[in-house]
Amino acid sequence: MDDLEVFRSAFISSGIDIEKLMARAQQDEVKKKLIELTTDAVNRGAFGSPTFFVGREMFFGKDHLRDVEESIVEQTSHVVANTA
Repeated sequence: MDDLEVFRSAFISSGIDIEKLMARAQQDEVKKKLIELTTDAVNRGAFGSPTFFVGREMFFGKDHLRDVEESIVEQTSHVVANTA
Protein backbone atom coordinates (compact mmCIF):
# COMPACT_ATOMS: atom_id res chain seq x y z
CA MET A 1 0.00 0.00 0.00
CA ASP A 2 2.99 2.32 -0.23
CA ASP A 3 2.34 2.72 -3.96
CA LEU A 4 -0.24 5.49 -4.44
CA GLU A 5 -1.73 3.84 -7.53
CA VAL A 6 -2.16 0.49 -5.76
CA PHE A 7 -3.74 2.33 -2.83
CA ARG A 8 -6.04 4.31 -5.13
CA SER A 9 -7.07 1.23 -7.14
CA ALA A 10 -7.84 -0.78 -4.01
CA PHE A 11 -10.17 1.90 -2.67
CA ILE A 12 -11.83 2.59 -6.01
CA SER A 13 -12.53 -1.13 -6.54
CA SER A 14 -14.18 -1.27 -3.10
CA GLY A 15 -16.51 1.62 -3.95
CA ILE A 16 -14.92 4.14 -1.60
CA ASP A 17 -14.65 7.72 -2.84
CA ILE A 18 -10.86 7.97 -2.85
CA GLU A 19 -10.78 11.67 -3.70
CA LYS A 20 -12.98 12.49 -0.71
CA LEU A 21 -10.91 10.21 1.52
CA MET A 22 -7.62 11.77 0.41
CA ALA A 23 -8.98 15.30 0.91
CA ARG A 24 -10.27 14.42 4.39
CA ALA A 25 -6.92 12.88 5.36
CA GLN A 26 -5.24 16.23 4.72
CA GLN A 27 -7.49 18.17 7.11
CA ASP A 28 -5.86 19.46 10.30
CA GLU A 29 -8.52 17.96 12.59
CA VAL A 30 -7.93 14.51 11.08
CA LYS A 31 -4.15 14.82 11.40
CA LYS A 32 -4.55 15.98 15.02
CA LYS A 33 -6.79 12.99 15.80
CA LEU A 34 -4.26 10.59 14.20
CA ILE A 35 -1.50 11.99 16.41
CA GLU A 36 -3.76 11.72 19.47
CA LEU A 37 -4.71 8.10 18.72
CA THR A 38 -1.13 7.12 17.90
CA THR A 39 0.11 8.62 21.17
CA ASP A 40 -2.63 6.77 23.06
CA ALA A 41 -1.72 3.48 21.36
CA VAL A 42 1.97 3.90 22.24
CA ASN A 43 1.06 4.77 25.82
CA ARG A 44 -1.01 1.56 25.96
CA GLY A 45 1.96 -0.52 24.79
CA ALA A 46 1.59 -0.67 21.01
CA PHE A 47 4.93 -1.20 19.35
CA GLY A 48 4.06 -1.84 15.72
CA SER A 49 1.34 -2.23 13.19
CA PRO A 50 -1.21 -3.62 13.00
CA THR A 51 -2.10 -3.38 16.67
CA PHE A 52 -5.68 -3.75 17.86
CA PHE A 53 -7.14 -3.03 21.27
CA VAL A 54 -10.34 -4.65 22.44
CA GLY A 55 -11.06 -3.13 25.80
CA ARG A 56 -7.71 -3.30 27.57
CA GLU A 57 -6.44 -6.33 25.69
CA MET A 58 -3.88 -5.74 22.96
CA PHE A 59 -3.48 -7.87 19.84
CA PHE A 60 -0.51 -7.47 17.53
CA GLY A 61 -0.22 -8.71 13.97
CA LYS A 62 -2.63 -9.72 11.25
CA ASP A 63 -2.32 -13.35 12.33
CA HIS A 64 -4.32 -12.38 15.45
CA LEU A 65 -7.33 -10.98 13.59
CA ARG A 66 -9.40 -14.06 14.50
CA ASP A 67 -8.56 -13.45 18.18
CA VAL A 68 -9.61 -9.80 17.81
CA GLU A 69 -12.93 -10.87 16.32
CA GLU A 70 -13.54 -13.46 19.03
CA SER A 71 -12.72 -10.93 21.77
CA ILE A 72 -15.10 -8.36 20.29
CA VAL A 73 -17.90 -10.95 20.10
CA GLU A 74 -17.18 -12.11 23.65
CA GLN A 75 -17.14 -8.58 25.09
CA THR A 76 -20.25 -7.61 23.11
CA SER A 77 -22.05 -10.68 24.42
CA HIS A 78 -21.25 -9.67 27.99
CA VAL A 79 -22.53 -6.14 27.41
CA VAL A 80 -25.75 -7.39 25.81
CA ALA A 81 -26.26 -9.96 28.59
CA ASN A 82 -25.70 -7.35 31.30
CA THR A 83 -28.17 -4.88 29.76
CA ALA A 84 -30.92 -7.42 29.12
